[in-house]
Amino acid sequence: MEEPEVNNTIQAAAGDNKSEVIAEIIDSVAQHANTFHNLTREELVEKLRELLNTRPIAAVKEQIESIKQCFYRKLKAEMEMKLDAAATDDSETAASDEPDTQSDALEAAFKELMAKYRELKAAENAVVEAQQAENLAAKQRILDELAKLIASSDDLSSVIPAFRKLQQDWKAIGQVPATKVTEIWKAYSAYQEQFYDLIKINNDLRDYDFKKNLEQKSALCEQAERLAEREDVIDAFKQLQKLHDDWREIGPVAREQREEIWNRFKAASTAVNKRHQAYFESIKEQEEKFVAEKNALCELVEQIDTDALKTYKQWDDKTQEVIEIQAKWKAIGGIPSYKAAVKAFKRFRNACDKFFKAKKAFYKSAKVEFAKNLEAKKALCEQAEALKDSTDWKATADKMVQLQKEWKQIGAIGKKQSDAVWKRFVAACDYFFEQKAANYSDKYSEEIANLKAKKAIVEKIAAFERTDNKEQDATAIQAFIDEYNKVGFVPYRDKDKLAKAFKAATDKFDDLLHSKRAGKASSERAKLLKEYDRLKAEIATYENNIGFFANSKNTNPLVEQMKQRIEQLKQQFAKVVAQIQALDEA
Repeated sequence: MEEPEVNNTIQAAAGDNKSEVIAEIIDSVAQHANTFHNLTREELVEKLRELLNTRPIAAVKEQIESIKQCFYRKLKAEMEMKLDAAATDDSETAASDEPDTQSDALEAAFKELMAKYRELKAAENAVVEAQQAENLAAKQRILDELAKLIASSDDLSSVIPAFRKLQQDWKAIGQVPATKVTEIWKAYSAYQEQFYDLIKINNDLRDYDFKKNLEQKSALCEQAERLAEREDVIDAFKQLQKLHDDWREIGPVAREQREEIWNRFKAASTAVNKRHQAYFESIKEQEEKFVAEKNALCELVEQIDTDALKTYKQWDDKTQEVIEIQAKWKAIGGIPSYKAAVKAFKRFRNACDKFFKAKKAFYKSAKVEFAKNLEAKKALCEQAEALKDSTDWKATADKMVQLQKEWKQIGAIGKKQSDAVWKRFVAACDYFFEQKAANYSDKYSEEIANLKAKKAIVEKIAAFERTDNKEQDATAIQAFIDEYNKVGFVPYRDKDKLAKAFKAATDKFDDLLHSKRAGKASSERAKLLKEYDRLKAEIATYENNIGFFANSKNTNPLVEQMKQRIEQLKQQFAKVVAQIQALDEA
């Protein structure tokens, strides 16, 4: 006997995983037959409310399912747009937990309408199930009548009309429960075959019915074969189900043709089913790839140890990493399955929200510390401003250096106040050191005058002529030397040249001065040691100042002057060391 192929979507595509396949089919159908994609979510809600007035509600089932998929697809898009906005907004704004009340209201309204739809559908299903139970009972009565008719020995002329009448009654009866379709159809088909085979009605009627049924089934085979070439796999699969329903309503064909026509229809159905199954397998494979990539990004954000982030720079660097991860998330694209997409998005959003909440908490706690640090730095500004006009260069410079050290030890403050308070402090320090540098500039003029004076003394020594009185000559030369030593510092660049000229002039009178030098060596060494300590302390002060002002944008000229001064001081320092060594060796 010819076996019908139930060709159920669930059985053909997923075996035991029926619920998952149903969800995938609904999702795919909605994507391929969505006529509401241009509507806003508000319009979708109103459209759904309008469709709920339709009776029977099953007549708009596909439209409602399409609206549902479209509504949540748009909701997903809005959620992703909010995530994109969170990646570029201020961190505190990005971490905001303020709900979108309008979106929540729309979703709540939509869910309420869907609940009403399910109630209406359940009510109709109850009616349908009751009707199907009545139809089953009616068809069972017809089967009983067929059994009696086949078993009867009445005249053929009365049996045939009765059989035709039962066939008409059978076709007029509506659907029966799905679990009974195959069973009752097989029983009905068996009775028909028994009627034709056992009762042996005349061959013309039988052949006519067989021929007509063969033509109808051949036409269904052709339609099924064309479905295998249709580009829209989902629609082809739906149309195939309708062809199977039509196949069940057509009577049998000649025994010798039954297997052939059934195998043809079965082969065409198998081709459509395989394409349908391959389509969902490819979607599943693509979905697994997308889910794996997006879960990897979720893990990157989830693994961030926010407790280890202690500074603003660390938070800024890590925030940039999160923003880059969000860009990668967007570049991957959407996940085919809506449920999987929502699950992955919620996980990613929760991870990002957790990060930005921790960042917000860090900034909030830092504000208290900032305020404390700001007050401490303002206090240093006031001290620096009180000292900036001082002309006690050495003592004030030491105090300024101490303030600078204290400044470095104070923690960070808010970015908005940082530049202003820093400029205020640097301005006071810069002003003092600029005045100090200007003072040293005045000293340079003094050093030029000293150079002229010392050159004049050297010329006097060089021009001195000996007399017969060595003691008097020695006293005169020593007077020149004492006068020379009393003159202050000269410019460093002229110091060696002047020293050589002085030494050349005095060397001619070395014999006269030998006895006097021994007595003065001790006092000269004491002066040099005092100069040694002074130069060493001044060099240390300048070097410390340069270390502090290296980051100041407005002090480059002053820093250069300080560097030049340090170099001069170091050269003077080396000269003093050499002079001390020379005295010690003498």
